[in-house]
Amino acid sequence: MTTMSTLGEVRPEHDRDADLVLLHYLRSFRLPVLDVWSACTDRGQLSRWLGPVAGGNGNLTVELLEGPVPGPLAIRVDHCVAPHELVIHLDGCILELHLTQVGVLTNLELVRRHLCPADAPDIGPRWQYLLDRLTAYLEGKPLPSWSDYPPLASEYQ
Repeated sequence: MTTMSTLGEVRPEHDRDADLVLLHYLRSFRLPVLDVWSACTDRGQLSRWLGPVAGGNGNLTVELLEGPVPGPLAIRVDHCVAPHELVIHLDGCILELHLTQVGVLTNLELVRRHLCPADAPDIGPRWQYLLDRLTAYLEGKPLPSWSDYPPLASEYQ
């Protein structure tokens, strides 16, 4: 069994249709912001915990090493202010990454926007799993297994 992090939160999407929700995750790392940013954006590091990255000029694909989505994921970078803000379209969804350093801690905030509430139980565990992979990579621990995450679906209802 994988040791899992804190669950993400399902929140109303206030800047769009009132029927949509977003998923919000927060992680803290005892690392400099540049180390966390590099783990999230450097192709060599991404390939170690997420999967191989191909493409360029803001249009990329990632082939997950293991996990909930078969096949390559299409990524388009919409906004990037290194090392603090990244907004991407990932296979049709909007994903925001915000990093802030406070003392010796770097806080990572991930927001997955524009979800139908009925989709949150399916998508919530996926992002928790991917963030737990990032955490394990940054902490030098074994990467978690996707098979432990689908039972968390009820927590995102």
